[in-house]
Amino acid sequence: MTYKLLLTLGSLTTLIFITGCNMKMPYTDTPESAVSGTEEVCMNIEKKIMQVDRFTEVVEKTSAFHLQEAARALETPKITVSNNKPQMLRDAAKKKAALVAEQEKLSCTPSSREE
Repeated sequence: MTYKLLLTLGSLTTLIFITGCNMKMPYTDTPESAVSGTEEVCMNIEKKIMQVDRFTEVVEKTSAFHLQEAARALETPKITVSNNKPQMLRDAAKKKAALVAEQEKLSCTPSSREE
C-alpha cells in the first residue's frame, strides 16, 4: 500500500513539473504587452462577430424545417437556445450589437465590417 502511494505521488509530482513548468506567462509591466493584450482582445471580439455573421447567414439561408440540424452543426454556442428562425435571428442581432458595443468601448478598429 505504501509503495503504491509513493509511486502515485511521485508520478503526479513529475507530471505536474513536466506540464506546469512549460507554460509562459506574459509580462504586463511594459506598455507593448498592454497593447498586444488589447489587440488580442480586439481580435477575439472580431472573431466572435464573424461567427455571429456566419450563424446569421446560415440561418437566413436554411429552411425552417432543417434549421435545428443546421444550428447543431454550426458550433457557435451562446448565440441562441431557440430553434425558431425569427427568434434565432433576433438573438444573433442582439449578440452582434453587444459585441460591436464592446468593440467600440475598447476603441478597436473593425476590419471590413458591414453594418
